[in-house]
Amino acid sequence: MISIKPGASVRGLRPEMALALTVADQVYGAHGYDLVVTEGTGGKHGVGSLHYVGLAVDLRTSNVAAPFVGVIAADLGKALGAEYDVVAESDHIHVEHQPK
Repeated sequence: MISIKPGASVRGLRPEMALALTVADQVYGAHGYDLVVTEGTGGKHGVGSLHYVGLAVDLRTSNVAAPFVGVIAADLGKALGAEYDVVAESDHIHVEHQPK
């Protein structure tokens, strides 16, 4: 089940990100964790961030045992394929749709 952190905005996410969240929910679940979206189109991000156009989300990792964060990010990247960038940041997993 996908949860959204109180105060996070997912309004305006593009369909590509709905697919990414569905896949992320499956990957997190396969590892025994619940998926929590910590930000979508809101929050403060760098200039030109894909968050602002609905093509990026951040996923909670504080509920994931440290050794599994990288594993989940790698599995998610493989499942989503080359059109998506998946990066394990220090406090979340960032996912964006950016076709090459």
